[in-house]
Amino acid sequence: MRKAIAALALLFLAAHLPFLPPTLEDIDSINFALGVTDFDVAKHQPHPPGYPAFIALGKASTSILRLAGVPSPAPRGLAIWSAISGAALVCFLYAFFRGLTDAGRTLRSPPMLAWWATLVAVTSPLFWFTALRPLSDTTGLAAATAAQALIVSAMTGATRPRALALGACLAGFAIGLRSQTFLLTLPLLALALVLPRPGLRARDRIVALAAAAVGVLAWGIPLVVASGGLTAYAAALGSQAGEDFSGVVMLWSMRTARVALDALMYSFLWPWGHPAAGSVVTGLAGVGAVRLLWGRPRTLGLLLVAFGPYAVFHLLFHETITVRYALPLVVPIAYLAVCALEWAGGVWATAGATTLVAWSLVISMPATMWYGRHGSPAFMALQAAGEAGVRDSAAGTRAIGMHAVARRAVDWLEVTPPSGPITGTAAVALDFRRSPLPVLKARHGREWLTLVEQWRSDPRARAWFVADPRRTDLALFDPRARRGPIAYRWGFVEPPFVGGTRPGDSDLYEMGPPGWMLDRGWALTAEVAGVTARDGLGPHRTPSVAWIRARPDAATLLVGGRHLGAPNDLPSRISLRLNGATIDAIDAKPGFFFRVVSLPAGSLDGSGYIPLQVGAEPADGSNRMLPVGLEQFDLQSHGTPMLGAEEGWYEPEYDPRTARAWRWVAEKATLWVRPVGRDVTLTLSGESPLRYYDAAPNVTVSVAGREVARFRPSTDFTQDVVLPADALAGAGGRVVIASDRFFVPADRDGSLDKRHLALRIYSYAVR
Repeated sequence: MRKAIAALALLFLAAHLPFLPPTLEDIDSINFALGVTDFDVAKHQPHPPGYPAFIALGKASTSILRLAGVPSPAPRGLAIWSAISGAALVCFLYAFFRGLTDAGRTLRSPPMLAWWATLVAVTSPLFWFTALRPLSDTTGLAAATAAQALIVSAMTGATRPRALALGACLAGFAIGLRSQTFLLTLPLLALALVLPRPGLRARDRIVALAAAAVGVLAWGIPLVVASGGLTAYAAALGSQAGEDFSGVVMLWSMRTARVALDALMYSFLWPWGHPAAGSVVTGLAGVGAVRLLWGRPRTLGLLLVAFGPYAVFHLLFHETITVRYALPLVVPIAYLAVCALEWAGGVWATAGATTLVAWSLVISMPATMWYGRHGSPAFMALQAAGEAGVRDSAAGTRAIGMHAVARRAVDWLEVTPPSGPITGTAAVALDFRRSPLPVLKARHGREWLTLVEQWRSDPRARAWFVADPRRTDLALFDPRARRGPIAYRWGFVEPPFVGGTRPGDSDLYEMGPPGWMLDRGWALTAEVAGVTARDGLGPHRTPSVAWIRARPDAATLLVGGRHLGAPNDLPSRISLRLNGATIDAIDAKPGFFFRVVSLPAGSLDGSGYIPLQVGAEPADGSNRMLPVGLEQFDLQSHGTPMLGAEEGWYEPEYDPRTARAWRWVAEKATLWVRPVGRDVTLTLSGESPLRYYDAAPNVTVSVAGREVARFRPSTDFTQDVVLPADALAGAGGRVVIASDRFFVPADRDGSLDKRHLALRIYSYAVR
C-alpha cells in the first residue's frame, strides 16, 4: 500500500506539472505575485493576513524558474506549490484516513477504505483543478492535513506522544500558509490536549502547546517586522476585515433561503463537477455518516471536530460562490461516501469508487488542458487590448479602459509583463511598463466617468475597453460608436473549477468617440439606477447631464423615464436645456413618460461635446421632492434608426446571480421606432414564457393595425421582425407587441405587486 500511495502521488504530480497556467487569474493570485515581487501587506501584496510562509515559498520557486528560463515564471512559480502540495496530500490524506480507521476497528478493510477515500478525494474536480492554481489553498490544506494526521495518530495511540508536538507545531505553521487552516487543526489539537489518554503525560501536553506557539512565531515575527510593526499590521488587517464584510454575498449578512441554498450547492454539490454528481456523493456521505454513528461514533466525532468548525465558518462567512473555499470539505465527504460504499461490500466499494474517480477525471481533464494552455480570460483580453492599441496608435489617440475588476491585473502587468505571448491573443507580449497607451483606472462602479472625462478632454480619442460582461454601465454611451465585443471566456464550466474568480470572463470593445455619453444621475439600467440612488442624485435633485458630440446636421433626441411619486402626486416638469437654453419641457404625471424632440440643423454646432441638462421639479413650482428616474436616452442624426419603449414597459431589472438584465412588458406594449424611409428589423430577445404559463402564448407584432409577425415562444427566444417602411411611417413609428397571456404576481405569491406581466424581455434593438 505504501508503494501504491507513493506511485499515486508521483502520478498526480506528473499529471499537473505540464499544465501549470501561463497567467495569473484570481485577484488573490495577483496579490500573491505582487507580494513575491515586493512584500507589503498594507498594499495588499499579498492581502492580509499576509501568508508569509507561502510568499517565502513563492519567492524561492519563482527565482528558480526564472533562472531556468521557464516561461511565465511568476504564475507557475506559485502554481507549482499547489501541484507539489496536491501530490503530498495523497500521502497525508491516506495517513489521516488510516488514523481515523484506527479510532475504531469495525471496518472490513481499513487500508482499502483509506486508499479509496484518498483516491476519490484527490481526483474530485475541485481538488484536482485547485492543485493547478497559483493560490495557497492546496498548500495550506496539505500542511493542515499533515497536522491532523499526526494529532489523530497521537490520540489513537498509533504513534508516540512526540507526534502530537510535531502536529501542533505544523498546525501553527500552517496558518502562515493559509489563515483559515486554524479551523481545521486547532479544535482537533484542543481535543487531543483535554482528552485523557494513557501514555500522554501533562508534560507532553505542555510541549505540544509550546510547539504550536513556535509554529505561529516562525512566521508571525517576520510578518510583523516586515509590515512595519504591530500597529501598522493591525491597521492593514482591520482594512481587510472591513472589505470582507462589505459588498460580499454571505449567509451571515444576507440571511435568506436563496443565499442558504446557494451556499449548500456551491459547498457540497459543485465541487464534484455537477450538482447531480454532487447530490450522489453527498447522499452517499450521509449514508456513511449514519453508518459511523451507528457503529463507530468516535470516528464520526473526530471528523466533526476536524472539519465541523471550518464548515460552519465557511457557510456563514465565506462568499460561497468562490467554490475553492469549499476545498477542505471534499476530504470528509470523500471519506464518508467511501464508508457508505464499503458498507455494501468490497466489490461495491471498488466499483463505486472507481466510477466516481472516472467521472471526476472525465470532467477535470479537458478543463486542466485548457487552463494550462490559455490561462485567464481577463489577461487574454488585456493583452489583446494592449497589442491592438499599440498597433493602431498611429490612427489617433488611444487609451485602455477597463472595469475596476481588472485593475489589479493591470497593476501586475505594469510591474512584470508576460514573458511570452498568451495563446490566441497576440504574436508578442506587450510590456505594460513601456506602453505608449494611457491606462484609464477608475473607482469601482464609476468607470464610465473616466471615459467621459477622456472624451471631453480629447474628442478624437479612441479606446479599447476590457469589460466585465456582468456590468451594464456601457449603456451610458452611444452604442453605435462601439464595436464588439470580442468575448474571452473560460473554456469550461466555471463553478467546479474557477467559480467566483475575479477578474474572470471578459469582453473587449473598441470604442470610438461616441455621438453622446451620459454623466451622473441617470437610470438606464438597474445597475446605473443603483449608483444614482447611492450618490443621492437624479434630475429632481440636480440636473442630469448628457454630453452631445457637436455636429452641423439635424438630429432627433429621445428621453424617457418614470415619475416615481405616488399616483396622486403632482406632475413633475421635466426640462431639457441644451447648452444653457431650454429646448423642451414635459409635464409628466406619476408613472411613465416618453418624449421625442427634433433638433434642427445648427442646434448642435460647436466643437467637442455640448452639455444637455435634464432637470425635474414640481409643475406647480413648489419645493416638494418628486423623484424622477431617467431610463431612456438616444440622439441620432437623420437616417439612423432609433428605438424607445413607450406604454406597457416596466422599469429595468437585474439579477446579479445570473448577470441577467431585463424589462417586463404587459399584455400590450408599445415601442417607438423612428421611421427612416426604409424597412428596418426589430430584434426581440426574451425568456421562455413556459416558466410562467402552462402553454406558450400567442405573441403578435403590429404596425398601424397591420400584423407583421406572429410567434409562440416556448423556449428562450430571439425573434427578428421586419417593420415595413410605409406602415412604420403611417403609424408614426408606433409598434404594438401583444400577448394573449399575462399574470399578476400578487395573485400568485400574495405580494403587493399588481403589475400585468406578459413577457420578460432581455433585449430589444433595431437595425
